Amino acid sequence: MKRVLLAVATVLGVTAAALVPAAAGPTPGGFTSDDVEWVTAVPFEPGTATGVTIQGKYMYLTSWKNISVYDVSDPTSPELLDMEPFGFWFENEDVEVSPDGDYLFFSESLPQNYLHVWSVEDKSNITPVTSVEGAGGHIFSCVLRCRWGYSTSGAIIDLKDPTKPKIVDGDTWLKLAGINSGVHDVDEVKKGFIIASTYDEGGVFVDARNPLKPKVLARGPKPEGKGYIIHSADWPNNAKDRYVMMQGEQNAQPRCNPEQNGPFLTYDTTGWKKTGRFEFVDDYAVENGTYQDGSPAVNGLGCSAHWFTAHPTFRNGGLVTIGYYEHGTRFLDVQSNGKIKEAGWFIPFAGSTSAAYWVPTDKKQRIVYAVDYTRGIDILRWNGKF
Repeated sequence: MKRVLLAVATVLGVTAAALVPAAAGPTPGGFTSDDVEWVTAVPFEPGTATGVTIQGKYMYLTSWKNISVYDVSDPTSPELLDMEPFGFWFENEDVEVSPDGDYLFFSESLPQNYLHVWSVEDKSNITPVTSVEGAGGHIFSCVLRCRWGYSTSGAIIDLKDPTKPKIVDGDTWLKLAGINSGVHDVDEVKKGFIIASTYDEGGVFVDARNPLKPKVLARGPKPEGKGYIIHSADWPNNAKDRYVMMQGEQNAQPRCNPEQNGPFLTYDTTGWKKTGRFEFVDDYAVENGTYQDGSPAVNGLGCSAHWFTAHPTFRNGGLVTIGYYEHGTRFLDVQSNGKIKEAGWFIPFAGSTSAAYWVPTDKKQRIVYAVDYTRGIDILRWNGKF
């Protein structure tokens, strides 16, 4: 596919004259708080855009219908290099790309159970490599620089030759590690060490340096009596930060309910090697209100949190951006004591935001890509303090 330059002159029916720096209140893209500016939107991805990985100057996006690669050297004007449609595969939320940037892994759980491998060495020519039945799941994650893979279904995949992935026979990594509930996400926070986000057991920190003999090192239980699952987790700064952050999920809730809807949570890791525990500190949840105050009156997918990323300057606290479905993109300040304070927000028109990412090619470290199931990608600028 020929390179296509994002034309900001006409984005979702908005003229270039309208694309002026946003103030608080309504903008061409939605409502914002004082410190958040809607810049523009990527017009090529409406409909089920789910998650991205940004590696170097390239962004890899997956949805339920296609894979795309963008050059994000200019973070406010991404270049679409190639888009590969595939019909309908559900649902690869967290895109995995090999460290050399040559292979992309897409995990399908519906309508089939497959791990699909694509070559993205030539960024302008996405090419299918192979598909492995039974290696899929809701989410697939690389371990040990993509020499191994863990699926949330429990499958262990040998990826030493990514063109010929092999399912390792035997027990699942969940059973081997002693994790009894289902797992929604696996995130390698340090080489060979993962956090498994479970349905019932909270966030579980696992030593997977030997992928065939995973060992639980610590747990961060979710607060008792809550109806959500732990959807994703992160331990910043190569698992050396004071705080582990998690995010809960509970969908299809038209009205906000703090006992059920997924929040954003912080855990203190102090002393974890002795106690085997991360201690809960605080959580943040949204409420219903009006668009003008940043809180829609009703919801479709729910009041739940979704994928989040910490700002590159995060050190024992700092700024986090997070997708919140119909509550759009939230900017949260994790303070030095682990308490959470809302810092800003963006509510898109007719949107449902899946994830939010700080863009590393932005020299000022202020650009965020908000990936939205219905809108594609909204490009935001944070104008507040870090």
